Amino acid sequence: MQYRRLFVYLKPYLPRIVLGSACTVLVTGTTLLIAPLAGYAFQAIGEKNLTLLNLSAASIIGLYVLKGVFTYGQEYISYFVANRVIVDLRVKLYKHLQSLSLDFYSKWNTGELTSRMMNDISVLQTTILNCGTAIIPQTVLLFGLLIYIFWLNWRLSLLTLIALPLIIQVIRMFATELRHISERVQQKAADITSHVQETVSQIRVVKSFTMEKAEIAKFQGENDKSFTITMKAVQILSTQSPIIALLQATAAVGIVWYGGMEIINGHLTLPQLISFATALGIMTDPGSTLSKSFAILQQGMASANRVFEVLDIKPTIVNDPAAKELPKLAGRVEFKALSFAYEQETVLSNINLDVKPGEAIALVGRTGAGKSTLVNLIPRFYEPTAGTVLIDGHDLKKVTLESLRRQIALVPQEIALFQGTIKENISYGKQGAQENEIISAAILANAHQFISALPAGYETKVGERGTGLSGGERQRIAIARAVLRDPRILILDEATSSLDAETELLIRDALDKLMKGRTTFIIAHRLYTIEKADRVIVLDQGKIVETGTHRELIAKDGLYKRLYEIQFQNKA
Repeated sequence: MQYRRLFVYLKPYLPRIVLGSACTVLVTGTTLLIAPLAGYAFQAIGEKNLTLLNLSAASIIGLYVLKGVFTYGQEYISYFVANRVIVDLRVKLYKHLQSLSLDFYSKWNTGELTSRMMNDISVLQTTILNCGTAIIPQTVLLFGLLIYIFWLNWRLSLLTLIALPLIIQVIRMFATELRHISERVQQKAADITSHVQETVSQIRVVKSFTMEKAEIAKFQGENDKSFTITMKAVQILSTQSPIIALLQATAAVGIVWYGGMEIINGHLTLPQLISFATALGIMTDPGSTLSKSFAILQQGMASANRVFEVLDIKPTIVNDPAAKELPKLAGRVEFKALSFAYEQETVLSNINLDVKPGEAIALVGRTGAGKSTLVNLIPRFYEPTAGTVLIDGHDLKKVTLESLRRQIALVPQEIALFQGTIKENISYGKQGAQENEIISAAILANAHQFISALPAGYETKVGERGTGLSGGERQRIAIARAVLRDPRILILDEATSSLDAETELLIRDALDKLMKGRTTFIIAHRLYTIEKADRVIVLDQGKIVETGTHRELIAKDGLYKRLYEIQFQNKA
């Protein structure tokens, strides 16, 4: 099954594969001619024929030159095809990961996915390359040599083939076991990658809790387990080679003995036996190579299973075949009888809410009340289990995801910047933005002053996740990114949390400018953002329990007032 799937990626390169196969046949042909020429050389020695000896020696050298040329062509094409296929497969997997919905990423570990994209595909690269440079040419050579030795002496050849079924069975037995172990090796490699990715991304937490030694011990333990499993694979490979070599040696001794008997009985000449023995000597290399190559093939198939397992996962959020482009929005958002459950857990239940264009809505509630889930339904990151979400009267299921998300901007609590320049990060949501647009967005976000003070200004490189910048600076860049996108709907997820007073004032001003004229959803506990909202929606256990302005809800003496008192009453 996996062989057929891999062939799909090989198909575009069939002309090159055919050319490579032609080179393989020519390599085999030149190799096969060496055996009879060796026989002629020994015949010339026996007959003391210097001319025949010189001709035989020159011919053998010439054949090796030709063999080298054809081997170069065969190997170059094999490397080209293998590397192109891996590039295609890696891009296909990356594109597929980009198409998958957020619920997929909540179930799969980042390190696991990274391992499958890098480690498993690298193993596949080795496998495909091995097929082109070892399995196919060595198989062709082996069959060519078998035909030749049968032509020389069929009785002697039959004796040779007695050991062949046993060798094949030994290879098959070891290959099956190796495939199972290879899957465990690749899984353990994924576990190690996950551990590294997790601890490096959370290095501040690790250090703050002085957990370095514990994490090192855990990492050492995972590597020791990987070592143990890997050594089992090595044990199989190390056992396989001497067993096959023993079978080959036993067959060779039997052939020499029987060949000698054939010469004594007059059924075979010495030059023929030498040619036969030379062919067998050449066959030893394909036999050994193929036994190792099939082991590599099993490792590759184990990796192929892991790669195709991810490729077989279908995105849960896709464009309807009849989906239409969403026109420029006014920004009205309606939730009608909306419910959402994550697996078996109900998160939102019968939500009815009508948000007018340009209105600022604050979502308040205890942790787990469903605030983030509700706003995640607007860009259609998740699909409601019941009810509908409408924007300007358009059912989100009937418009394209691209046209919907182009008109929405998200400023999250945890600001994740990308490796690259500040300029590239601001223009992330609007590729090809002009420099004056980027600067205008930064000015509006109160970011221009600190960016201009940096040594390289807008060309300053930022580290992974924005390291090198303060939290407030990262947030202002994220706001500038949202400003440049010019969205009709804005989602602010705790955008002013954990800031010092001076920085918060700058971001408050930037957010005021950003929110102006836009429909805004604010998930916040900060007093300022709640008081600025046109309406406050209080959620509890997935339901809307209170609605009104800040003053109205304080006067009601309900859940909002209790939350307000807990969070703000004793604030210094």
